[in-house]
Parts: sequence; structure tokens; C-alpha cells
Amino acid sequence: MELVAKSKQVVRPLRVLVPLIKEDLAQAREAVEKAGLPYYRAAGEKLLEAKEQLPHGEFKAWVDRNFTVKYRQASLYMKLVQKSSRDDFSSLQAFRRANTGYKQTVHPQVWHEPIKEAIGKVNVESLKQDALAKQEERALQRKLALSLIDIGFKALASKLHPDKGGSREAMARLNRVRELLRGAVT
Repeated sequence: MELVAKSKQVVRPLRVLVPLIKEDLAQAREAVEKAGLPYYRAAGEKLLEAKEQLPHGEFKAWVDRNFTVKYRQASLYMKLVQKSSRDDFSSLQAFRRANTGYKQTVHPQVWHEPIKEAIGKVNVESLKQDALAKQEERALQRKLALSLIDIGFKALASKLHPDKGGSREAMARLNRVRELLRGAVT
């Protein structure tokens, strides 16, 4: 059974598609947040109603027992109801940034500092120079290999050429081998 490969028709190059896809994903995240806002507001209203029914100081424990959200998040939902009208914010994140002094912070892990130290000790310039030296060495080796191929070709061509007593087949084979070797070097 013979498999026939179908050719893919490329409409837009990848470098064009990447930013378009990123934009679509960002818009999807924004749409999800915007769509969730009425539900967060409704939960906040019910949380306020529940808080009124509980004795003073018991609300946090009640939230912890009954829900997977933390008390801090529940408080945010209640503030959303208390401090904003329906159209003030496009998302819960926008409300949080405007009303709670929220700043997303990254808490460094224990292993971050040793990694940062090790990275700081790396001599980037030295590595760049090493890479450049290796690149120059490879270029010189390629040049030498091509010269050897040409010298060997000329030496053998002087014996295998039909005008020098060789045959067309031998010369054709020599030409093929020379091209194979040149292709392998470059």
C-alpha cells in the first residue's frame, strides 16, 4: 500500500500567526473574566446576607468550612457589591486593582537565590568569545576540508578524465563523490 503525502497549503506564515493567536487567547481570558463578574457579584450579595445571620466573628470560620474560596476572596466579592455599580468594572481583576491596592507579587522560592547567585557568576562575555572562537574554528575547518576535496579531485581527475586515459563513467563517479563531499562539509 502506497501512502501519498498531501501538501499543506500555508496561508499565513507562523510569524504572523503567533501574535494573532496570542491576541485571541488574551481576548478569551478577558471575556471569561467579564462573563464571570455578574456571578461574583451575586455570590457577594448572598455572602453579605449570610454574614448578617451569623454571630460577630464567626463569618470567616463559616466561609472556610463551607467553600473552597478563602475568606479574603469572599471579602472581595462582598466589596464588589458594596463599592461598585453594575457597569463600573470590566472584570474582577480590574475591581481588585482599583479598590484593594492589589499588587500581584511573586514570592521567591527558597531555591531562587542560589540560582541567581550562580547565574551572576557566569562570565557571559567569555562564553560569547568561546562561541565565536569555535565558530571561527569550524569555518577554518570547512575551508580546509573544501581545499582537500578540490586537491584530491584534481589529482584523481588528471588520471580518470577520458582525455587522460580514463573513462566517462569513472569521471562521472568522481564528480558525484566530489559533490557529495562538498555537500557534507557545507
